[in-house]
Amino acid sequence: MDNIKTLDLANEIEGKLYGPNIELKGNFTFLNKASKDDIVIRHWINEKGIEIAHDKGVSCLITQNPQDNTIHVAEELDFPLIVTEHIEYATAYALRYSVNKYAKDSFKMAVTGTNGKSTTTHLLFTIFSDLNYNTYTNTDAESEGNTLIDPRVSYELTDFYNSKGNIEVIALEVSEVQGWDEKLMKDHSYQMISAAQCDVAVITNASFDHMNLVESFDELLYEIEGAARALNNQDKKTLLVLNYEDENIRNMNSAVKDNSNVKVMYFGDYNSENQLDISYRENVGIYSKEELYIEYKDLPFTSAHFIQDIMAAIAVCEYNSLNKEDVINSLKNYKPLARRFIKLRENPVIIDDFAHNPSGIKLTIENGSKLGNRLIVVNAIRGSRGDSINEEIAQALSDTLKDQNDYTLILTCSKDVVNHLNTVLDSELEIFRDCLDKQKIEYILMDELEDALLESYRLADDEDVILLLGAQGMDPASGILSKNNII
Repeated sequence: MDNIKTLDLANEIEGKLYGPNIELKGNFTFLNKASKDDIVIRHWINEKGIEIAHDKGVSCLITQNPQDNTIHVAEELDFPLIVTEHIEYATAYALRYSVNKYAKDSFKMAVTGTNGKSTTTHLLFTIFSDLNYNTYTNTDAESEGNTLIDPRVSYELTDFYNSKGNIEVIALEVSEVQGWDEKLMKDHSYQMISAAQCDVAVITNASFDHMNLVESFDELLYEIEGAARALNNQDKKTLLVLNYEDENIRNMNSAVKDNSNVKVMYFGDYNSENQLDISYRENVGIYSKEELYIEYKDLPFTSAHFIQDIMAAIAVCEYNSLNKEDVINSLKNYKPLARRFIKLRENPVIIDDFAHNPSGIKLTIENGSKLGNRLIVVNAIRGSRGDSINEEIAQALSDTLKDQNDYTLILTCSKDVVNHLNTVLDSELEIFRDCLDKQKIEYILMDELEDALLESYRLADDEDVILLLGAQGMDPASGILSKNNII
């Protein structure tokens, strides 16, 4: 915060300053984590929050939604309050500040896309950590830290540096689309990757998701392509890794075609006539150009989406000339994030997967159906995410299940486990059911997740497969199964 004042910061983030123009010190953080002189970023704040910040000695608070008498209280206390219409500008500023202060010379990687970004980020974090690099990542099983809504990454970089020392590598998961209350936070991936000053951007794929925030698939693609455009802001050699099998992603090379600083690498299916940088040959392994990099038997998982994530990670490893044997050893021992095609039980097989959009649903069913005889799918409807995404998911279920010889589909609204932010709305349930009915897909509907899980287990024989699909509405599934002595 060298010599920046509150008025300067307000101008930087297109905000308005209420209160004194003072010089800022401290770090960007949350209100509950703040110490004297820190700068708090909070999406909304009320007068009580201002009083708490003032009592803590916070030097400034930034918000988008001041409630009730917040501004008046701040002025009475002579406390610096900045109000901006774009809280993401503040968190992006905070991220850039923290990177410059605590990780300026680190190697910074960002991963975005509709599916696979959490696993790819975690793979990279694991590999670099196993190779003894002091590596920070923001990814976790819930993928809650991959946005510019709050200053989590900025705060965690500060905390990481203070507790673990010099940051050598950053593996950053970045939400491809972000927003709230049906309003798009424009250019999210572009802003976050630009602020982090990334050396690498990986784009995994693009499929229908977040359609309550964007007006069309083309707008979704533009938001995802922001990861590529962000590399044009870096005055250094950078890498763009693209999924060759996704035509929309493959064509995003056009965003950097005039930038000689950006190297583009592709991953995809093996083709002897069109050798990609990284490719997969079925039942043989993953190749780097024409050389077999890792054999099929050494892959930690062999489902299609995991293989794509591994290829993307290997591309970054090759770009960095990491020791091949060390990378292979790391991959052999890799343990995935929770709810990423995790096998919870044998006989019957129970697979838990964070399949929350159409392409994720399709891939998980196709891979899971190979693991046993009859297929039982338990799908948690996405609550408060809009009619469009639920219609797309229902269509994906219909399209995929109609090719299965023997299946049972159980839907749940997960009323026993979700909060008000994830409650299935009447319109969402109606459009989900209408889509399945039109396709003549039979299903069982159960209000509560626990009832749905117990019913799936009751229906299953030892040779069958139970797939647990969905986002927040399915997150507690493993705990419920454990409570009932099923796993």
